[in-house]
Amino acid sequence: MVTLFNTYLHQRSGIINSRRLFQGHITCFLTSLLSFLAIGCGLENKKELFSLTELSGSALGTTWSVKVVSYKEFDQSDLRNEIVQNIEKAEKIFSHWRPDSELSELNHAQDTNPRSIHPRLHELIKHAEWMNRETGGAFDPTIAPLVNLWGFGPTSGSRSTIPKDDIIAVTRKLTGMDKLEVLPRNRIKKRIAGMRLDLSGSAKGEIIDQVCQLLNRWNFKNYLVEIGGEIRAHGRGKKGNNGWIVGLESGDSGRGGFVSVALRDYAVATSGTYRLKKTNPKSPRNASHLLNPKTGLPIEHNLIAVNAFAPTARDADAWATALMVMGLQEGMKKAEEMNLVARFCKEVDGEIEFHYSTAYQRLFPAKNNL
Repeated sequence: MVTLFNTYLHQRSGIINSRRLFQGHITCFLTSLLSFLAIGCGLENKKELFSLTELSGSALGTTWSVKVVSYKEFDQSDLRNEIVQNIEKAEKIFSHWRPDSELSELNHAQDTNPRSIHPRLHELIKHAEWMNRETGGAFDPTIAPLVNLWGFGPTSGSRSTIPKDDIIAVTRKLTGMDKLEVLPRNRIKKRIAGMRLDLSGSAKGEIIDQVCQLLNRWNFKNYLVEIGGEIRAHGRGKKGNNGWIVGLESGDSGRGGFVSVALRDYAVATSGTYRLKKTNPKSPRNASHLLNPKTGLPIEHNLIAVNAFAPTARDADAWATALMVMGLQEGMKKAEEMNLVARFCKEVDGEIEFHYSTAYQRLFPAKNNL
């Protein structure tokens, strides 16, 4: 009897434990369900807080725009003011058009003594010096006297004038990186007093990078910065996909040259002969503002645009300028050597041909290559 009674108690205990286990599962299920619903509500709230902020303005003789995707509230007026102040400060350092800029002060100095300059200007000149070496002189910030001579600079006499060959030869003696010595501790030395710098081949990209640093300090993770067609983007873009969709300039989008690409944590810059040019009676081609430092003349090849990509806008800006000056054959060789992402737009008999570096084809599928 005792055995039967113990057996009964054991079975009863098992039934009770089973019920408790079942009730525990139900409790866990309900807890999980409530947690899932809470998370879902949280996501809905997060979606509701999503915002795309677009700010814009004018600077550097062109326009700027900043797009920010954010899940947090912030003072748009404060952000815009900081961006404007940042660009204004940079322009007062790098612009060769502003007579009150740090660069203009250096250009106007008529001595060859070592002088201290702004650290950011010193850094940009060091970068230009490196680009000059890497491109065999195709990228040359000392070209300012020639730019002025051809009517594309701030001290030009006449934009319609085509300079004479002997004057070009004399002016070329003022150019070349050998006319400049970059010294330690933010110092620089002109080797001839008439040497002047034009940093427009990389300054715009540098300013974009500085605006990006500002946005990083605001803890933004998803944004796009554009100044005069040069772009740097971070994050997944305004639709939360693979990046910000940007269009590449080709010099003539009306002839099938327009293509869009997804830009994420990368920058793109375009250099082209279509942007600024004038009639040149000495040549069947118009005189472009892009000059060949080795000849002192506007570039003569049939590239009309180059799109160059890089992690920073400064590098993208500089490489676009350099590759454009170098031309398709030499430029493509350098792009392959440096593993650069680049698209070359060449005009042939009124049509545009597109040539792509290996790195470009790897980054962007063939379906995007027009």
